[in-house]
Amino acid sequence: MEQLQRPGTLRNLWIISRFELVRLFQTPRGLMSIAAFAMIWYFILKEAIYRISQYVGIPGFRESARDFLGQGGFTNLLEWPVAEFTVFWLFSVLLFPIFTVLISSDQTSSDRSRGTMRFITLRASRDSIFFGRFLGQLMIQALLLTGVLAATFAMSLWTNSLNWAEALTSALIMGVNLMIVVLPFTAMMAFFSASVRSSRLAIVLAILSMGATVGLIQLAAYHWWSKLDMLMYLIPGQQLIDLVQSNSWGTLKHAWLPIVQTIAFLLLGRTVIARSSL
Repeated sequence: MEQLQRPGTLRNLWIISRFELVRLFQTPRGLMSIAAFAMIWYFILKEAIYRISQYVGIPGFRESARDFLGQGGFTNLLEWPVAEFTVFWLFSVLLFPIFTVLISSDQTSSDRSRGTMRFITLRASRDSIFFGRFLGQLMIQALLLTGVLAATFAMSLWTNSLNWAEALTSALIMGVNLMIVVLPFTAMMAFFSASVRSSRLAIVLAILSMGATVGLIQLAAYHWWSKLDMLMYLIPGQQLIDLVQSNSWGTLKHAWLPIVQTIAFLLLGRTVIARSSL
């Protein structure tokens, strides 16, 4: 039987990553995910960010809040020039990792469960499939993030159109940082998705493994050697508190940790999918 000719690696990556967008916008499950995401952020923007930002913009409130936040080292949170993005920063840094775990849980698990992975590997290598799905999930994250940032930017213009330059700069800085934030979580779900045949099981394993790892590290550091706390850097999101405490382009000084974590999870995931049965 004549062997099927495979397209080039870069072309495979593009085709597979683009298919992730197709699955998002042309399947009932994908459309429901978008609708749920939009509804959640609609209420966050309307009921939380908009209302709280009205108080943040008051000089007297900012001074009182600065005294209160200074006790926890969060004074820099109020240094963002636009009130709406100040509140958005706090919510997004905490919520986007959660959305990422839920949205990116099915990268390769369902294909292996249905047996379609065997068919795909006739035209693409396992590496192309694994990394293509990962890049596709990043494209989805970027699209969703751009939509939320655009809505926050529009809200800030509606409140005070004179702040458009500061709002645009804040949106750019936060967008870059949040994409870096979701990198290790997306890579982590690529690893767990390659390890099991169910997206739900991948979510459960991710949550349980992070919780168990944190507990074991803290227990070991308390009973044996305090410097074992350094192992906490293995857990995605360890830089989030420091990130919230930063502002402007100085936030990028925390980017090294999620990038290293992303590389580590991708290497683990690639090893798993290369050795797993289809």
